[in-house]
Amino acid sequence: MRPLIFLALFSAASVFAQPTINAGGIVNATGYQTTLAPDTVFVIFGSGMGPAALVAATAPNYPASLGGTSINFAPVAGKTPIAAKIVYSSAGQVAGLLPSSIVPGAYNVQVAFNGQFSASQPVTVVARSFGIATANSQGTGAAQVTIGNVNNGVSLVRLTGGTLAFNGLTWTLAPAHPGDTLVIWGTGGGADSQNDTGGTSGDQTAQGNFSVLVDGTAIMPLYSGASSGYPGLWQINFTLPPTIAADCFASLQVSAGGNLSNLASIAIAPAGQSSCSSQISTSTLNTLSNGGNIVMAGLTMQHLSFTGGVQESVGGVFNRYTSAEFLIPYSGPKLGLCTVLDQTYPKGGKEPSGPDALLDAGTLTISGPGITPAKTVSVFTGPSGPAYSTSFTVGTLVDGGTYTLSGAGGKDVGPFTVSATMPTSFAVTNLSALSTVNHAQALTINWNGSGFDQVIILIEAAATTSATHGIVVSCAVPASPGTYTIPAAAMAYLAPLAGTSGQVVINAGPNAGGVASAESATSTQVTPNLVAGGKVDFGAFTPTITYLVTAAIQ
Repeated sequence: MRPLIFLALFSAASVFAQPTINAGGIVNATGYQTTLAPDTVFVIFGSGMGPAALVAATAPNYPASLGGTSINFAPVAGKTPIAAKIVYSSAGQVAGLLPSSIVPGAYNVQVAFNGQFSASQPVTVVARSFGIATANSQGTGAAQVTIGNVNNGVSLVRLTGGTLAFNGLTWTLAPAHPGDTLVIWGTGGGADSQNDTGGTSGDQTAQGNFSVLVDGTAIMPLYSGASSGYPGLWQINFTLPPTIAADCFASLQVSAGGNLSNLASIAIAPAGQSSCSSQISTSTLNTLSNGGNIVMAGLTMQHLSFTGGVQESVGGVFNRYTSAEFLIPYSGPKLGLCTVLDQTYPKGGKEPSGPDALLDAGTLTISGPGITPAKTVSVFTGPSGPAYSTSFTVGTLVDGGTYTLSGAGGKDVGPFTVSATMPTSFAVTNLSALSTVNHAQALTINWNGSGFDQVIILIEAAATTSATHGIVVSCAVPASPGTYTIPAAAMAYLAPLAGTSGQVVINAGPNAGGVASAESATSTQVTPNLVAGGKVDFGAFTPTITYLVTAAIQ
């Protein structure tokens, strides 16, 4: 049975005289990582690489040339180039299959179309580089995982129940449950010469050292191997432990040959429950499951202390995300009370978990102790839309004071009014010890104060070369007992950015409810109507006392 993994959005592009491969445009077709493996279906993005209308080959007999397009992998060492098989071809997007005979190493890839050749692009081939197929066909968000014990496997793990008609079958949609046997679909499991023509040599779990990681729990697969019928298609079968914790946004990765796959998520519900969570409305869960847009209101009032100064401000954004973008910060590895957000994306490109647009909520006003009469919040409009921010003279905000933020309504977001209270006091008592962060050790934060019930700790770092690699360790912890130690296992995720400068951010404020991530929270404190229909899905107005420390990551 073929899952929904090789479907993609094919963008039409003009055909140029010479094909062009985009920089970093050669990726695993399901996981979108740039490292490939033998017996992998890959995608090349560019222009002028094939006919204007997509041409697709029929499995399992993929040809070496299709629609005038061919692809060669030339070893950097200078040996004979290896021809890839062509799965489909179009001007802006070509998919191919790496034969199992290719030897791991460095290659220069060249696309030819109607006798014209592209400039070559480098790519690395390793023994195994598995990519998990996802619902958005871009390697992020909800994984395309089937449930073996539901509807004879014609099922997909989703946040809520439902059905989907596709390819002559009616698929059951449901969250996974402890004890379920699941199947991960993807490509890049490694060489299997029989699979090059649609067969399979069977289980390679031991040979490839395969492991499935669900919220950090390592699970030995029941089967890891190529799936018959479709060259490059692999499946990883495993059973969720009966003791696995329910989690709407459980992180999912596959380790194969020592390499981790892309990071995706699966929804796990308690036994007998048809929806993964009671904290989030069923309608919003359905939106997330069906790939709809999510709108989040992040509104803050802040007293910020940092090296060299103090600032006070109010502001916020109304962000619109695709469901896959919204899920990324929630579906990272979870260790203790911390979640890790790890993203790599092209230099100058869009952050994968960033919003598609910022929505217009009209004029915002803030009032309360020290701010009388009410003050209008300034608006700054950028390419994605408006952001709101106004600074105050230091000393304006009153500790323990209650403030009201109102929106008059704009072209996207309707009117709203919300009130919240500043913490009475907050101090980080070991602030000086945070200027150096050792990724190989646990990190303890100590504080005291009153008038708040939650502390958010963020360790943020990023480095940019040909691509940007950003990591955020985010911990949402209760105010009492006044201390929290970030586990060493969470700190270890900062290892790739050792030697860079980052920052430690600690803020105290009210718990607005829901689940916090590095970028937003699933609170429903502020959910005004949307002009186009429906409501803001998540939102909160959170007054905080915050400390920011510039830190050397070691």
